[in-house]
Amino acid sequence: MGQRSLPNFIKIKEEHMFSAIKYLVDENKKLIKEIEKKDRLTWGNFIQKLEESDDKISKAWAPIRHLNSVMNSPKIRKQYEKSLNLLTSHYAKVGQNSKLYAKYENFYNRHKNNLNQQQRKLLSDSLKGFRLSGVHLTGDDRKLFRNSQEKLATLESKFEQNILDSSNSWELNFKTKKPLKGMPNNAIETAAEIAKSKKQSGYTLTLDQPCYMAVMTFAEDRTLRKKVYTSYASRASSEFPVKGKWDNTKIIEEILELRQLISEILGFQNYAEYSLATKMAKTPGDVVKFLNDLKKKAIRKSRNEFLVLKKYAKNKLKMNKFEPWDLAYVAEKYKEDNFGVSQEELKKYFPVENVINGLFQLVKNLYGIEVKRKNTKNVWHKDVRLYEIYDKSNQLRGKFYFDLYARQQKRGGAWMDECIQRRIKSNGSIQPPVAFITCNSNPPTKTSPAFFTHYDVETLFHEFGHGLQHMLTKIDYAGISGISGVEWDAVELPSQFMENWCWEKKVLDTFAFHYKTKQKLPNSLFKKLLATKNYNSGMSLIRQIEFSLFDFILHMDQTKNKRNLADKVLKNVRKETSLIPAHKSNKFQNSFAHIFAGGYAAGYYSYKWAEVLSADAFMAFKEKKLVDRKVGDKFMKKILETGGSKPALELFVEFRGREPKIEPLLESLGLK
Repeated sequence: MGQRSLPNFIKIKEEHMFSAIKYLVDENKKLIKEIEKKDRLTWGNFIQKLEESDDKISKAWAPIRHLNSVMNSPKIRKQYEKSLNLLTSHYAKVGQNSKLYAKYENFYNRHKNNLNQQQRKLLSDSLKGFRLSGVHLTGDDRKLFRNSQEKLATLESKFEQNILDSSNSWELNFKTKKPLKGMPNNAIETAAEIAKSKKQSGYTLTLDQPCYMAVMTFAEDRTLRKKVYTSYASRASSEFPVKGKWDNTKIIEEILELRQLISEILGFQNYAEYSLATKMAKTPGDVVKFLNDLKKKAIRKSRNEFLVLKKYAKNKLKMNKFEPWDLAYVAEKYKEDNFGVSQEELKKYFPVENVINGLFQLVKNLYGIEVKRKNTKNVWHKDVRLYEIYDKSNQLRGKFYFDLYARQQKRGGAWMDECIQRRIKSNGSIQPPVAFITCNSNPPTKTSPAFFTHYDVETLFHEFGHGLQHMLTKIDYAGISGISGVEWDAVELPSQFMENWCWEKKVLDTFAFHYKTKQKLPNSLFKKLLATKNYNSGMSLIRQIEFSLFDFILHMDQTKNKRNLADKVLKNVRKETSLIPAHKSNKFQNSFAHIFAGGYAAGYYSYKWAEVLSADAFMAFKEKKLVDRKVGDKFMKKILETGGSKPALELFVEFRGREPKIEPLLESLGLK
């Protein structure tokens, strides 16, 4: 697989995006028509041909989708939206094509005894996909279902664009750095560079994640913290200080109404039920019970943690009233006072280059794979790098792009996305997978290299875990290779598993060196870091449970009219989970992209569900000699290489020899 098979980012022109997708969709339609007419169908002239055609669409769509997230501009956005509408409409029709469904069904029934296990799983997943796309619907229901799907895709895209646009419209400029007192030097330098790029003097703050976190955690000026907090918490809502057409309130209501409608047309009571049709959890009751059980374990710990901070804020920082914009600041001050750990001191041991090398060394020790950097100018931004992964027999297993730093026109957060999927081509050769791995940490400045916070290190390891499942797969069919076909509530297993290594001294010693003295992270500082591992873990767990319950209960609601529903559900959930009353500016739901634009609808609980699996999987390494190649090989073989070829629970049992237990998770969170 040469460089030619990668997207040609240098030559991609916005005006060609939609026409490329349209051309490939038309080809796909022609192929489906041919298949409908064929009497003698074989794996080669049917399943393989369709997969090939879908793969071409997927390879053209991936860079468009990616550029819309990382280099957003009005031109790209327009092409992205047109392409998205076309693809949604096309695949909605394919999903309801009863002739094609009949071909699949007949083929499966006639050949299932001669197919291998992977092929059977691919076909049974495809048949399930048809049923969940409403293939059995007729007349008005069929039309209504399809229109609803198309409208939903448009609204979800608009939801995300509104967050980006409102975030980008806000800035705060200071002529001197006095108001930024307490903030880290590199955050202040970045603010100066942003001001310069906007032809302003002084320092400019934005709502980019690193800037927001630096203000909330370190800025001594309480008024500044309040201003930044209320702006960030009210993005894409009517409370947002910059007036624009970005309010997501109505969009949320429409999204929920459409999801309920889609579920009902298919015979489900609500969207939560529909969502579980492709997950490990069996019923909505299972999910709510799981979350409530965790909530019971976390609530006391979280309340105690909060009282400690409140007391500290009053006695030490002379804060009589504890507000939401004080939380991160007080927590950081308390941590410095009581654990002697400062983010700033720690950061100096995590220069980005060291962390990347340490990550690659770890996966080499665990799985015997080698990561090599490829020099290329064919990328979408000068900071982007390309790498290749080789296994112990020097076989190319995959490639990936790193895009690690925050910038304007790039959406916040961190994610792994598929660029190209592994599959076996008609000539028998393997198409190696390619991944996009995206983070949003602080870039280097003129006077200092780029550093990661310890949290950023965890984030990179997390996303790389997703990347490994995508790239190390040995499954030959795109529909079940990598993360495809993996139940959504198990898809976080490889990513959360990787986070555990960031807390192991043995691993940190391979890359945590002070950027000036080159000394490794001292034991004393590591012990302090470790002591903070479960510092406020109750509060952070209860926050995740709040998000998960809000998402799930919201999608269990069966009413037709969803007006103000998100507000009501959030208020009710917060009665039991919230430690500090929400400020009136807090419109968290209006920027909750995970569930309204990112595929986690009625599935946000997956993070915690999969954490049970990942903590238990990590225990298998701790029971041996930690970075254990034998256990690593087994984990690679049973979890990373298998894609969606078997149910996740079955694969977990093959790796662990038993079903998952919750104890390792409770232990790792300090809840036992």
